[in-house]
Amino acid sequence: MYALSLENMRALLMCIVFVVACLPLGAQKITLSTTAQKYAVAYPYYLEDRNASLNFEAIKKEESRFIRAQKKVPDFLGNFSKAIWYRFEVLNNSNTDDWYLEIKGGFMNLITVYQVEENGKVRSLTLNGDNNFHLKPVRSSNLVFPVTLSKGAGTTLYVRATSKTLIRTSMSFSTMQQLYEDNTFISYGDGFFTAVAVALLLYNLFVYFSLSEKAYLYYIGYISMAILHNNVVAGHIQVFLPWLDWLNTTTLIPAMSFFSILFSNSFLQTRQHAPFIYKMQLPLILLCLVPLICYTAGWYRLAILMSAMLIFILFVYWLCAGITAYRKGFAPAIFYIIGFGALVLLSVVFELKMRGWLEESYWTDSSLFIGVALEAIVLSFALASKINFYKKEKERLQEQAYQQAIHFSRELIQTQEAERKRIASELHDSLGQKLVLIKNKILKAALPGAVAQQDDSLPGNVAEAIQEIRSISYGLRPYQIDLLGLTSSVNSLAEESFDAAGIDFTTTIDNIDGIFDNDDSINIYRIVQECINNIIKHAAASHADISIKRSGAEITITIKDNGSGFDTGKNYSGFGLKGIKERLHILKGSVTIKTLPLLGTSFQFHIPVSNPHT
Repeated sequence: MYALSLENMRALLMCIVFVVACLPLGAQKITLSTTAQKYAVAYPYYLEDRNASLNFEAIKKEESRFIRAQKKVPDFLGNFSKAIWYRFEVLNNSNTDDWYLEIKGGFMNLITVYQVEENGKVRSLTLNGDNNFHLKPVRSSNLVFPVTLSKGAGTTLYVRATSKTLIRTSMSFSTMQQLYEDNTFISYGDGFFTAVAVALLLYNLFVYFSLSEKAYLYYIGYISMAILHNNVVAGHIQVFLPWLDWLNTTTLIPAMSFFSILFSNSFLQTRQHAPFIYKMQLPLILLCLVPLICYTAGWYRLAILMSAMLIFILFVYWLCAGITAYRKGFAPAIFYIIGFGALVLLSVVFELKMRGWLEESYWTDSSLFIGVALEAIVLSFALASKINFYKKEKERLQEQAYQQAIHFSRELIQTQEAERKRIASELHDSLGQKLVLIKNKILKAALPGAVAQQDDSLPGNVAEAIQEIRSISYGLRPYQIDLLGLTSSVNSLAEESFDAAGIDFTTTIDNIDGIFDNDDSINIYRIVQECINNIIKHAAASHADISIKRSGAEITITIKDNGSGFDTGKNYSGFGLKGIKERLHILKGSVTIKTLPLLGTSFQFHIPVSNPHT
């Protein structure tokens, strides 16, 4: 015997490969042996019919074009074929001929089953999943096809599937008893979890009418769309509303996404806690419209691809929004994270089951229903927690405001006492001494035998006493406002104060007389007075500038100095700044303070005018 050369071995292998390639491919063979088991159609042979132009006779001639699936359950998400053909063989080695082919595809548009019987005849059943539910041989949410298969016999089946959303068929063989028992258990479970979600939906609808808070309305819209989507995927909606052929995954996912975006922003208060997340609201809402536009235009493959991309983006969006709000101190966000996290997790479980990576069971078949029910429960807790959170926050703010009011009252009393002490000191030490001096001079002139002479200092002493009285009363209440108006009073205050302190100053003051009532005018005057006093006492400034401008319905007061400045983050014990803020609060105004140590200070007050036409 002669050893084969390397070239001869290669030639022999090429011949073998060629011969094998030319042989017709055998269909996947499923052997039915026991009635207590379901037999999944895994790794079937398939053929993509890109234009949906092949009929059964043509398919029989295209046997060699069938390809063995690489996945347990082939997934034609967004494929470029309008129809998919499947082929597999079945051999009945059981003791019964009661076998049924179940095709789980409630979202399928059109399904046709062909069976080549033992005598060569072909049985077929074509069902439109949208509107001819009554033609099904078994009234079920899934397509159940009775297989004519005697004991020990075999048959070949072909399945043609089309869809406006995705083509994904989960097929299995079982007896009617097994089929009934499994579907009954799943139907009861789906009904229970749907009832839980609906009950919570109705409860939150009642709460919405009581509180009129939009977060509850968005919750209702989101959970409604999620319940509807689950029942469409399970094929339950087609039982009751078979004519709604547009109600499918592609149209419901954008609607569900829309309400989830609104709910997330409303519940998490993203405008306050996560501004970046809030800015994404409008682009995401516009993205929700894209699958609907594509579906309406008949671009079904593009529509389902956009829906898949949208739901993936939302998974990331939900988690990022919840984590960001929670880190910013919004405690109810933890329920939001748990709720949407549960939905994401169980959606992944359902997806793994549909791809054949997880075995079919009640828990994997109903994972979407369980996920929505859990989410509805947790988000209801989240909404209740939000109310409790803001209630506690309100109580905390009320307590804080109460303590601030007590502190302010205490400082107000201390300031009043200090003011009284100052007035008493001025009356006793300054005015009192002058009056005593005047009194002594008058008594001296009235003594018997006193020589009549003119005392030139007496009128001066009286004038000084009168001026002292005026200064004290002016400090208590600026009477010039009543006589001269607010504009002249502020000018006079700046001139007298800065001249006495030796500080150079400029004033640019518009006429603001008659704009404010008497109380508001005094508050504005006191704000300017307190700023001037701070410049004189604390700023160590050589120049100050006061500007009052009126622009439409607002008065802008700007007071600047080139002094030492101060640290705004430091808690000062003085009553001056607090008094300014209290008066500004009464005036419904605002203040902007710009200051740095050794670089001066600028106060800019914005005070609204109640009557702009004054």
